[in-house]
Amino acid sequence: MENSRIFRALFGMVGPLLMIVMAIACGTSQEIVVRGDLRGTDTFLEGKTVYLGDAESRNFLDTAVIREGKFEFKLKTGSDFVPFRAAIVFETGNPEWPHQVVGYKNPYFKKTSEVNFYAENGVMELKLDTIRIFTPKNKEVLFRIAKVNRQTSALFHHYNFKSGSKNVGDNQAYNRSLIQKNSNSLELLRILNYSKSSLSNHEAKHLLSFFDPELHSNPGYIALKTYLNYENKNGSDFPIEVALKTTDDKSVREVLVDSSKHNLIVFWASWCGPCRMEIPQIKKLYHDKREKLNVVSISVDKDQKMWKKAMQKEQMPWKQFLLPVGETYAMLDKKYNLQTIPIWVLLDGHGKVIDQHVGYDTGDNAVDLKVAALLK
Repeated sequence: MENSRIFRALFGMVGPLLMIVMAIACGTSQEIVVRGDLRGTDTFLEGKTVYLGDAESRNFLDTAVIREGKFEFKLKTGSDFVPFRAAIVFETGNPEWPHQVVGYKNPYFKKTSEVNFYAENGVMELKLDTIRIFTPKNKEVLFRIAKVNRQTSALFHHYNFKSGSKNVGDNQAYNRSLIQKNSNSLELLRILNYSKSSLSNHEAKHLLSFFDPELHSNPGYIALKTYLNYENKNGSDFPIEVALKTTDDKSVREVLVDSSKHNLIVFWASWCGPCRMEIPQIKKLYHDKREKLNVVSISVDKDQKMWKKAMQKEQMPWKQFLLPVGETYAMLDKKYNLQTIPIWVLLDGHGKVIDQHVGYDTGDNAVDLKVAALLK
């Protein structure tokens, strides 16, 4: 109340000045509000907890309990806020699959639903579209977004860049116009990052230049620019020294190749299911072959806490590092395409690549059996 009286007094004295001050303050203390309406209390979600999460880091950022069919998330943001891909999940009651994402009707494509949206400053209203119960453990919740924000619109349009040896000129013109029409789209920036290996370095650089200057300080933009400017001068050989982070938060320049052994470099992330499934195979390999094999895991996690939590659970007894965004990331991404993990690379004592594999596998292609066979 005291603050209210002070504001009223000031407004009467210096109204225009106060409006300017308040506008500046609002610009640095905005918030994200996501409101959900299940249109009644008779759904299975009544009284349950729902979570707003970051789709990239897999972190929960806010929670809410559904009361009278409604819930609300609120996140304070600052002047440096960047919209992010978000997801809403609910508790399933199934310990094997404790959380389930809700879906969103795509207004641009019939019979299409999405599991992510972009969280931006402002209010997003969600209205229940339908609930499907396939089994007691398998339930689908679908919302309609009252007003799709600009970043989510680009996500829901499923834009893609065209490449290939045919119709090169037309493809390049289409790609260029796509960015020019959506120059502030974080989703297009993300798609360009994933498409960079299918485009020429020259075209990818050209396309990057069309993004709005407000995105130039975005970590994704900086990482992609670093990648495109990096010149790979030593082929497939693993770099002798790389910049990494240790489990105790130290930045180091590390030599990962042990010249007296073969070397297995594994790229993974805490949120990557196949990566986690592969760990028991690597443990067996490490136990059986550690006298002749040096094993190193490099995480591409963006959230250091999630990385540490996963390491604590998995208890991997070999060297563990985190790969920060920067020149080393660009270097290794250009060599091994880190968009798809897990990846393992087997090197000799000089850093020469003997073999490499993308994805989790079983049988003869499982990492423990395949690498053991190569060591013979």
